Amino acid sequence: MTPKLMSYNQIDFQSKFHLEAEIKRIENTVDTMKQQFKKAGLLSFTVTQIWNKQGNNRLGIYYSYKDEKAFIACQKLLNGIPEDEDNPSIVNADRGIVVIHEILDG
Repeated sequence: MTPKLMSYNQIDFQSKFHLEAEIKRIENTVDTMKQQFKKAGLLSFTVTQIWNKQGNNRLGIYYSYKDEKAFIACQKLLNGIPEDEDNPSIVNADRGIVVIHEILDG
């Protein structure tokens, strides 16, 4: 299924330790909430560790949604996940309507 909406979050951390702690937290959240997100209409997500910015401890997270309703439903789920107050971060979020989505096979 082709996503209709995508969002991208950049999250900056104080240190590599804090970044790795967030990766573990995301992995645990996926284990417990994967089916809820799937039912809400999340098609996929990708977590990347940004490597081309020296001195930064940054993650990038891409979310692909079935449609506008899925985006709203998934935002409710994401907002319900408690923040890690021991791991402060700076989040920048962008959202977009998919105008070109090409999957290159083989």
